Amino acid sequence: MTTGGQTEADTSLLELAVDSGNLPVSSLSSLLRVLQATLREVARGDDDTREVFSQQSQPVLHLYTRIAEGELVMGFAFVGPLDAEAMSGVSERVFGRFLGRLSQLIKTLPQRGLWGDLVAGGRQQRHESEVEQRLDHLRMELRRFPRATLRFQGQAILFEGDRMEIV
Repeated sequence: MTTGGQTEADTSLLELAVDSGNLPVSSLSSLLRVLQATLREVARGDDDTREVFSQQSQPVLHLYTRIAEGELVMGFAFVGPLDAEAMSGVSERVFGRFLGRLSQLIKTLPQRGLWGDLVAGGRQQRHESEVEQRLDHLRMELRRFPRATLRFQGQAILFEGDRMEIV
């Protein structure tokens, strides 16, 4: 199936799936703003994509949507600012780096015990960079949804409230 010029099997799409029923507009709007800012920050921090995202005309983040198995699945890809041509190489580099950095952040978070108290790494999280701060903000936005999944090229991170699972 083709949706807006992209195919569902397109490997350069970052997918975000949330429950399609009863979505608060403010939560979804906030999530999309934070996700875009985070992706751009990751891109500016990567040697291979910094130059493209430092130009006056930066790549545009496009959204492709579909409903599948009760979920709103949003696919994201960067396209050229003037011609709207897919920038698959840029998308793959940024999204791969993004998911890798988010996975690293999650692995360093404090763990909760059986009764919800912090048991491992219980100190306050300090962010060493703007990217880490944005990634943590995104993590907090994703916690607002009962269930959300980020997927890219066979990697996935599942969010269910406070619970996160790297698949």
